[in-house]
Amino acid sequence: MASPTTERAEPATLWKHPDFLKLWAGQSLSQVGTQVTVLAMPIVAYLLLNASVAEMGFLGALARLPLVLFLVVGVWVDRMRHRPVLVVSDFARAAILLTVPLFFFMDMLTLWWLYVVVFTMGLFGVLFEIAYRSYLPSLVPGELLGEGNSKLQLSDSVAKAVGPSLAGVLVAARSAPLVIIIDVVTYLTSAICLLFIRKPEDKPQPEPGGPSMLQAIWHGLRWVMGQPMIRPLAIASAVYSFFDIGILQTLYFPYVVEDAGVPAAWVGGVLAVGGVGAIAGAWLAVRLMKSAGPGPTMLWATVIGNSSLLLVPLAGGPLWLALTMLGVSQLIVGLTTQIFVVNNITVLQTATPREMVGRVIATIWAMGLIPAPLGALVAGLVGQAIGMRPVVFAAALIGALVPIAVLAFSPIPKLKKMPETLSA
Repeated sequence: MASPTTERAEPATLWKHPDFLKLWAGQSLSQVGTQVTVLAMPIVAYLLLNASVAEMGFLGALARLPLVLFLVVGVWVDRMRHRPVLVVSDFARAAILLTVPLFFFMDMLTLWWLYVVVFTMGLFGVLFEIAYRSYLPSLVPGELLGEGNSKLQLSDSVAKAVGPSLAGVLVAARSAPLVIIIDVVTYLTSAICLLFIRKPEDKPQPEPGGPSMLQAIWHGLRWVMGQPMIRPLAIASAVYSFFDIGILQTLYFPYVVEDAGVPAAWVGGVLAVGGVGAIAGAWLAVRLMKSAGPGPTMLWATVIGNSSLLLVPLAGGPLWLALTMLGVSQLIVGLTTQIFVVNNITVLQTATPREMVGRVIATIWAMGLIPAPLGALVAGLVGQAIGMRPVVFAAALIGALVPIAVLAFSPIPKLKKMPETLSA
């Protein structure tokens, strides 16, 4: 006779986990829609509202400004149930986006309103990004976290590879306002999928660190820097952000065209190779995590991926050779970045106390974002003073070696299985 207290067994794979599939389906559609709008919104501003170059720059800055709120958003997320945050974020983005085609057809759309739209979209986008990463550990069992992160990263990689191309086709004939409706539909679909998740979510635990926002942020930062296993991940991320995202990516296009001799029209094709690598990396990440362990996987992904960056300053000679070196670099970087990210986020979700997941992820991401604009500023000033090639070479070399050293001389290489949850 079966016991009345027998609990339903968790599925062995997320393909049989209906609640996760609802989250994944909504997130995947939303990611594609977001990539469409990323291209459509500037077209609306430039072609339909006659925005100047300076106004286009301001529009781009407002879209990215909410990124500085990562730390604040991390605390907010820790203080609330995550699923309602995700639902509200989706409905809010759908509502604010819908005003663009409506105001356009009513001849009421202005550049100032577009500023409001992109800032609001960015704010709720940051909120959603932190909340769904924090929600995953409470939705799926710990042994399936890696698979969940792999699937979510795969959606992100596919969206970034497919979305811009799809947007380019749809935006033809000045139809950008209509294309934005696609993103509205994807956000509404995501919200509906989330509403149908059946698993109840626990009430947030009392928050360590103090009641004020600044106390909570400081506690999260101190916790990250005080954990021997988490600290090197944060430091490596900050160094990579400054040298490789800030300096190398800022100078990549002019360097590849002027110094490596690649025609400007071909640079997009070179970058697209990275998307192929990213899709493969998201697919491989969990397999490597299980066979080699998360620590060695992250270390060797960093060694191989960072080393391939040196192909960029070395690219030159015949056009075919330069294209090959740049394409191989993009392929390897795309592949290893996704492998690292899936393992990294899974380790963070597993090791972090449930009541701190939001602010810990936000702290790591903030350390990976804040140095980038500083690196971009250095790239422009120093590159103009001494030339692009030595700056690109120095950024690739330092940005490769320092994160490798930080991880190699840390507990990370010995991490052969997921860690236990650390104390708050």
